[in-house]
Amino acid sequence: MKKKNWYRGLSLADDKYITEAHPDNVIKSKNHRALISFVAACACLALIIGNLWLFVPFNNTAPDVSQYSNSEYYGLIQKLNALTFEQPKYKNNSEKLWAGLKNISLNLGGWVKDEAAGEAPIPESNPNEGFLGGEDSYQEITDNQVKGIIEADRIKRSNTHIYYLDEDVLRIYSIDKENTAEIGNYTIYEEGKGPYMDQWEFYLSSDCKTVTVVTQYYSKNENVSRRYVNLISLDVSDPANIVKEDEFNITGEYMSSRMVDGSILLLTEFVINKRELDFNDETTFLPQIDEGNGSYSIPAGGIVSPDNLSNTRYTVVMKLDENTLDIQGTAAYLSYSEDVYVSEDHVFLTHVFADKKENEDGTITRNSMTEISCLTYGGDTFERKGNVTVRGYVKDQWSMDEYEGILRVFTTTNATTIQEQYYDNGIISSNILQTATGQSNASLYCIDLSTFEIVASVIDFAPPREEIQSVRFDKETAYVCTSIELSDPVFFFDLSDLNNITYKDTGTIEGFSTSLINIGNGYLLGIGRGDNWSSFKIEVYEEAKDGVRSVCAYELENAEYSTEYKSYYVDRKNQFVGVGVIDNSYYNTDKHSDEARRYILLHFDGYELVELVNVPLFGDPANMRGVYIDGYMYMFGSNDFKVEKITN
Repeated sequence: MKKKNWYRGLSLADDKYITEAHPDNVIKSKNHRALISFVAACACLALIIGNLWLFVPFNNTAPDVSQYSNSEYYGLIQKLNALTFEQPKYKNNSEKLWAGLKNISLNLGGWVKDEAAGEAPIPESNPNEGFLGGEDSYQEITDNQVKGIIEADRIKRSNTHIYYLDEDVLRIYSIDKENTAEIGNYTIYEEGKGPYMDQWEFYLSSDCKTVTVVTQYYSKNENVSRRYVNLISLDVSDPANIVKEDEFNITGEYMSSRMVDGSILLLTEFVINKRELDFNDETTFLPQIDEGNGSYSIPAGGIVSPDNLSNTRYTVVMKLDENTLDIQGTAAYLSYSEDVYVSEDHVFLTHVFADKKENEDGTITRNSMTEISCLTYGGDTFERKGNVTVRGYVKDQWSMDEYEGILRVFTTTNATTIQEQYYDNGIISSNILQTATGQSNASLYCIDLSTFEIVASVIDFAPPREEIQSVRFDKETAYVCTSIELSDPVFFFDLSDLNNITYKDTGTIEGFSTSLINIGNGYLLGIGRGDNWSSFKIEVYEEAKDGVRSVCAYELENAEYSTEYKSYYVDRKNQFVGVGVIDNSYYNTDKHSDEARRYILLHFDGYELVELVNVPLFGDPANMRGVYIDGYMYMFGSNDFKVEKITN
């Protein structure tokens, strides 16, 4: 019934209303026209914004830091601000987008681009000096670079005890031949301190009552990680009851240290993290010192930096009292952080940078350069003495030597030619094409420390493309090993007359030496690789009329060794050399793999290198240590030690 009435109602509708209701006859609303206008306005605004995003120039000016003008570190802040500000590669987003499209097109077309070239990575050894007197007397066994300048090590000894730092455990052993035993130990790791990093060395005081451990750790607080160099003083007068006495901390990483006349020279590196850099927070750009009463920034007066910084790394040199760890002097060198050499009177710091030269063909040649800065450390404060720049980069501390007022330096000179790829619209490619020039070589520079002028040099004395692998100075002579791959010339330099420097070489010898050691009696010992990358070789040389002649060699095939010089035991009196190795031949089925890590003692009898000891010793070869005492060889590894009687 209801349905029927509905149809009836529809039939009674006036035709005029039905006509007016037709969509074509509906009057358009004014609001609809407004909507169309709004959409058009939005489109125009989007176009304007898009053009602004594409064509507004990028900011190429470093942020304003004038707000820090009252800070004692303002000069440093200005330099760091300029160094850490990254200039935009492109003028605006349009160029950036276009370059990206070009790269995609080129890559799709099969182009391969090389990575940008980085900057070049950029004596008489101290014999065993005997007892110093006293009931429990100190005896130096580390083969220090400079006589009387003691370096930290994992092993020290007195006439009654051997001290060995087994990672974070200091172990003290009796010296008792076959009856030698561990008589005390101390675990340095503290809960909440660490974790500690793999760097452990220590000093033993001259009265053998104090051990000063040098280590490093990192700590994370409020999502910010900090690395610390940690000095810990231990009372070891009673080996069975070792007691912690004092502690010192500085932010950064451990580089090296020395002990001189009751003071410890501590050399650390502090790296500024650009992502964390905040000039309102001094901890982000200044090394922090903590002597136990809270941390504070290194004084501004002790910071030295070149006018043009090449990196955001400090080398911090500190002088500490051996007994109390009180600070006696501080100096911080910004952008000097590659290698450090300490002589009897001076500390030499190196700063590697690239000298760029534009060539006529549009290429750029970069020469590696090293600025060497010298400071004295004998007085109450550090005093900057001068600096000099030489071509090339210094491999390590052994490549520098001070003798009679002259600093002698061997460098690997290196030049790299770079060609930048341009597009038609003038945009420089984000990739740089490197052209190998083959211009590496080796050079010698002699610098007068009274004037810091180069008074003598021998430029590019090695065959083309050679690089320095190892150097040893011995008063008026020097030995240098250079190599390409596995060929090994050893050069002998006569430096007695700087106006007439002469040198001679061996020619080509298979392998190369990563360490050269003057073992006395006119012989030189090289430790390194043999005729392949998996071999280990120790070779003895002697000076001959026309060069340096190979006398004999000891080789192990398929073996690994440590390149850490302090891991070698050098005894010139007995012509001994001890070294830890991993002899991979023990992984064969007929041998035990747990015996692959071994300690070897060799004796040079004037004709051959004779193997006296070859025993299993657990641990990393870099951490293994040994010492020969009264007919017995004492060897130490990771929670492991061996004593062998030498029947030579």
